[in-house]
Amino acid sequence: MSKLIPDIFALIINQLKDERGTLFNCLLVNKLWCEITIPILWEGCLKRYLKSKCLVSLIKVLFAFLSEESKHLLIMNEINLSFIQTQRPLFDYFSYCKSIVVTFDVIRVIEICYKSPLSENQEKIIEKSFYDLIFDKCSYLVHLRISYTLRYGEQFMVNFMKIEDNLSNLVELSCTQSLDERIFYNLAKICVNIKKLELEDRNNNIQGLVKLIEVQRKLEYFIYSGQEGQNWDNFCEMIGQALIKHKNTLKHIHGKFLLCIPLNILGFFVNLEGIILGHYTKNTNDLRLVRFPKLRSLDVSYPTGVKELIQNTSGDLKIVDINNPFAENIEDDIDDIIQIVIAIYQNCPKLEDLYITFFDTIVDALGDLLVHCNQLEFIQICSKYPFNVPTNGDVVLKILSKSTSKKLERIEMFGSWKFSVESMKEFLNNWKERKYPLYFKFDTNIGWLNEEFSSMIQNFVDDNVLRFNPLNNQFYFSRFQ
Repeated sequence: MSKLIPDIFALIINQLKDERGTLFNCLLVNKLWCEITIPILWEGCLKRYLKSKCLVSLIKVLFAFLSEESKHLLIMNEINLSFIQTQRPLFDYFSYCKSIVVTFDVIRVIEICYKSPLSENQEKIIEKSFYDLIFDKCSYLVHLRISYTLRYGEQFMVNFMKIEDNLSNLVELSCTQSLDERIFYNLAKICVNIKKLELEDRNNNIQGLVKLIEVQRKLEYFIYSGQEGQNWDNFCEMIGQALIKHKNTLKHIHGKFLLCIPLNILGFFVNLEGIILGHYTKNTNDLRLVRFPKLRSLDVSYPTGVKELIQNTSGDLKIVDINNPFAENIEDDIDDIIQIVIAIYQNCPKLEDLYITFFDTIVDALGDLLVHCNQLEFIQICSKYPFNVPTNGDVVLKILSKSTSKKLERIEMFGSWKFSVESMKEFLNNWKERKYPLYFKFDTNIGWLNEEFSSMIQNFVDDNVLRFNPLNNQFYFSRFQ
């Protein structure tokens, strides 16, 4: 192992970039591992949401890079710098930073360090010094997030102008739609290789957004996390027409709450691999007319047109989410949901993940799906709303035992369920005998638990088969043979 060239080490350690605890251990192996790990740890240091203790440590390190001029300015404004470490760090951490979230609340962290309130003038000076430092040092940004919670719009505009030269390599941009119009036009001049674009807040500044979308060369992800605002129909039409220019490259269109393009133009995006139609995208009739031969992930809240959409795929769907227990008058959609389940097991032989709301009348179709979809790895079944009325889960346990998939490793029953002692005991014993891993988690309505059921559960707990999480009243079964 010690003879492996550094590039091989880098490839291996980079696979651990989401395992921060493991990365910290890698720092301690030797000098080579440390030098490889530091850039991986710090590339997203201003992107993550950290606990207060970690934020304080981060600020202490970053402020050690302040110029003497900035330090003098802070001192002149009676800002105590005793929290800043005096020894300059061994690594130039800023040079590794590739992501910035421009809502990083440096003022809150400084107040924790300083242990006393700051005046408005002191806050402005500290924030200016911080962002001057960041925008001066971060030379290779690939991800930028600009939120509507900016403290000082004018100061941000000044700082943004400083960072322009560092944005040519940007591949991910998340931003509020309420920014100064000049920012969108400037971004359109500089950033033409954005692959993932996410829009937040209410629709605004449409001309600048349209221009930014149109000039992209490799747009693959378009995510709308915003809300409906003024002139909504016109906004959707213009965004839709701008996105059509990327019909050959777009692979994912996500409307987390609602879709901001007309459904009748979805058919242009024949290379889509993933689509999300959020809770407020209700009128989905036009889905009957579209064909997505490469679709692999589908997330919808309302079932109208979904059966036909699934039938018009080419059998590559791996993730299907039609789980919306909170929908109004969802009982009216039961027949459509049953037809969707039938369409899934008839047209989706590669199905791996399924999220669905449970109704008594869906039992037969869901049972057939568990028999036919032998590539299934994960299923989440949600009890219907309201959750204060527990759903009888015995029949679900019975059909889950029908699954023929040897890849099924995770089952979650979300919501409010009640089970008989006999059914739960039979189910747990049945799965305990299987020779492949299983993680089974179920929510319960504590009000119906009786002594007999609790005793049965405790027996499985004592045998290390079943565990209980008191923080969320969830039981989970974990068996690895």
